[in-house]
Parts: sequence; C-alpha cells; structure tokens
Amino acid sequence: MAEQLTDDEQVEALKKWWKENGTAILVGVIIGVSAIVGFWKWNQHVEDKALAASQQYDNFSQAILDKKPELIEKSFSILKDEYVDTSYAALAALLYASYEYDKKNVEKTLEYLRWAQQHPGHDALLHVAQIRLAKLLVSQGKHDEAFSLIDKVKEPAFDAQYAEIKGDIYIKRGEQALARSAYQLALASTELSGKQREFVQMKLDDLGELKADINSESQPEQGADVKTQAEQDSSK
Repeated sequence: MAEQLTDDEQVEALKKWWKENGTAILVGVIIGVSAIVGFWKWNQHVEDKALAASQQYDNFSQAILDKKPELIEKSFSILKDEYVDTSYAALAALLYASYEYDKKNVEKTLEYLRWAQQHPGHDALLHVAQIRLAKLLVSQGKHDEAFSLIDKVKEPAFDAQYAEIKGDIYIKRGEQALARSAYQLALASTELSGKQREFVQMKLDDLGELKADINSESQPEQGADVKTQAEQDSSK
C-alpha cells in the first residue's frame, strides 16, 4: 500500500500544483467574470439605448401632432443619426412619410418610405415600409419600380398584400387575367382583414366588367397557364 503523504508533503505538493496551474486558473476566472460583467453591461446598454430612443420618438410624435417643422426635423435627425439600429427610427420615418403625404408632398413621402425600408430595425417594419412604398409607386405610375420591389418577396404574414399590389400592377399593364389570379391569391389568404378583403373583392368583381386580356383572346390555349404564372410571381 502506498505510504500516505505527511502534512508537510501534502502542503508541498499543493504548492507545486498551484505553481504549475495557478496562473491558468486565475486567467480563466478573470475571463469568466469579465464575460459575465461584459454581458450584463451590454444588456444594460441596449436597454438604456432603447429607452432613450423611445423617449426621442415620443418627442418626434409630439412635434408631428403640434405640426412644428423645426422640432420634427430635429427629432428625426437625432433618431436617424443616433438610433438608426432601433425600430424607433423606422417608425419615425413611417410617421414622417404619412405627415408629408397628408401635405401632398409625394417626393418627401417616397424619401422617408425608402429610408424606413432600408433601415427597418425589424422585419415586420421592413414589409410595412415596402408595401406602402410599392403602393405609392403604383399610384405614381412607376409600375416597373414597384414590381421589382416586391417581385421576389416571400413572407406569409404579408403575402396577401403583396399579391394585391401585383394585381394592381397587372391591371395597369393590361394583364387582366394575371390581375384576376393575383387578387384570388390575396383573397385565399387568412391574413387579409375584413375591410381589405372587401376592397380586394371589389377589384376582382370589377374585372368582370372589363374587356378580356388581349393575350387571352389571341392565345386561348395559354389561359390555363395564366394563374400558374401569377402564383409563380407571388411565390418568388
């Protein structure tokens, strides 16, 4: 049986072990503690920044309500420059766009919608900005730009709205069969609200009073492929 170490020998063995491993252990402890502290500080920083952005957004919203152009521009500049990575900056841009739209300032409306679309801060706000921008582009006759903006987008929560916009674009292009299919796709979605559903249904019903698509008249054998094409466009 191995002889038991004396107290002095145990102390010496411990000293030797600590000499060999103590530095590594201390470094590990320091790194671990630093990581925990750093994580806590970062979370605190994020929370503080979100709170500050929220307060600045409140200032901006109040300036909008009070219709004070200088304060509006100042508050938005702060949000845009200091809180661009938060949702509050995008929300402010969307609100600013509505404000300018009410003033019939289309170019400014487009500017702020594009800014929100490029700096959404959140996926949902990206789609909100994109849909509003596409609709405004369609109303301005910029059909190709609007279509390129939404052509390859695929997001279940917003598919119905994208399909409706595509239907509107097809109508402008004279592609009525494709428009019909796009509206039908929109109506098939459970995400479409009551009022929106009624509006899209009206658009679909109105197609029955319009002349048939020239392509459909000249090439009836391709009619069965029209819905497939619209579905492909919506699913890109």
